[in-house]
Amino acid sequence: MGSDMNTRKKGVNIVVLFIVIIIALVSYVVLTSPPRPIGPKMHQMRRIRLLYQTDHEELLKAGREILRQGLKDPKNYRYLGPMHIDGFPVPRNVRIPKVVHTLKTHANLINFNGYVVLQMKEGVVGYGVKIFPEAFKAPRSTYFRYGDKELLPGLWYYDEEYRHIPQYDKTIDYIIKKGKYPEPNEIDLNKSAN
Repeated sequence: MGSDMNTRKKGVNIVVLFIVIIIALVSYVVLTSPPRPIGPKMHQMRRIRLLYQTDHEELLKAGREILRQGLKDPKNYRYLGPMHIDGFPVPRNVRIPKVVHTLKTHANLINFNGYVVLQMKEGVVGYGVKIFPEAFKAPRSTYFRYGDKELLPGLWYYDEEYRHIPQYDKTIDYIIKKGKYPEPNEIDLNKSAN
């Protein structure tokens, strides 16, 4: 009976030691890993990636390449899946260029009016870019908007924050120029955006 007890004690000690080692390893990984952005901070980083770190000329070419490979007549396309207000998902047979993959978009859509919408945040409104073909003719609709800020001819940035934050354009201009969000009181909202 004494030897059985010693064997159990050794088994329990090994299990306890194993658990302590696992806890120590997990603690080390958690404490030494950089914090993962969540919520608003994540979207700030995604806006910086889109507005500052992305080559806008390449993005414009990529969107036009998606349109070239895509449907010839989006107005008459009958998509049977879930629809978004901005359009329908890019068909599976269309190759998505690397610059778009790098953005890690929420959705890549083709609007029925014949332009691409790269949506960065899920929901009816959010932020992203609209990419228009050359010689695009805007539809006669009171609801049509190119976007909030033209990055290049044919490439427009849109953002729901324009509706909620006065002078938001100055923040976007700052991000495009500096690659970061301004610190509080870092930009003068009374001066022009130039």
